[in-house]
Amino acid sequence: MNKKDWDPAVVLPICITCMLIGSMTLELIYVILRDSGSSCLALLILTSYLLFNVVGNMWKFVRTSPTIKGVFLEQGSVGQGWVYCYTCQTHVPPRCQHCYNCNVCILRRDHHCALLSQCVGHANYRYFFCSLFYGWLALLLSTILNAEIFIELLHDGISFHSFFLLLMPWMMLFTGQVTPSTFIFAFVADTCVIGFLFCFAFLVLHCSLLYRGATTKEWFGGLARTYDHGWKRNARNFLGERWYLVWISPWVESKLVGDGINFTARQVFHKRLLTSNPYVESPYPK
Repeated sequence: MNKKDWDPAVVLPICITCMLIGSMTLELIYVILRDSGSSCLALLILTSYLLFNVVGNMWKFVRTSPTIKGVFLEQGSVGQGWVYCYTCQTHVPPRCQHCYNCNVCILRRDHHCALLSQCVGHANYRYFFCSLFYGWLALLLSTILNAEIFIELLHDGISFHSFFLLLMPWMMLFTGQVTPSTFIFAFVADTCVIGFLFCFAFLVLHCSLLYRGATTKEWFGGLARTYDHGWKRNARNFLGERWYLVWISPWVESKLVGDGINFTARQVFHKRLLTSNPYVESPYPK
């Protein structure tokens, strides 16, 4: 681990994220164990599997570098779409962007993940997407199981006390309106609901991006279809050759397609398809 890995700007968000995951996991286990029904063991196994995928994919995401460091960028390959980065002092390929948080150019950069202090790019998109997917499932399960907590907090009906307890539990704790244990349950339950809504919105966005083979910048820049090769090829390009197995475990091998440097545009791809198969109808005007 190099010096930059110990930078507080990198370590602090990761520590906060780990603390949130740990507190939600402990609260969820408590809720499951409190109800000693026949489904207790099944819920514990499901929770363990979801946690394994969330933490495993996050670990892989943080440890997989999507930057141009160590990537040989041939000067002779500089062509259309390549730009010069004055900070990195090198030409970079299409879809590559400089991140001022990471202070380096990222291959097929999507965005900078503030929760894990790492950019989402060509090399680690698979782990980001899978951690987002399993995080959403885990928070969905937690929200469902925490429904009883909300019912208990609202057992006297909807009042100003219960409303502020759910909306601003910190204020209720500081003013002495609730006990620390009640605050912890309310805070963690609120975090699960807010996290679920956040993950759901982000998951819908990235499912749309994955379906179109686009990055976030390309989506908002009106270039969402520039590298669209059909949903199956897009899944292979973003998640690897074994894209249908990456959901099982973050340690399932799935070799990335391409090098993150050279990309085939949608129009060029369809023209090559027409050349190899003349019976395919062209989507472009003659």
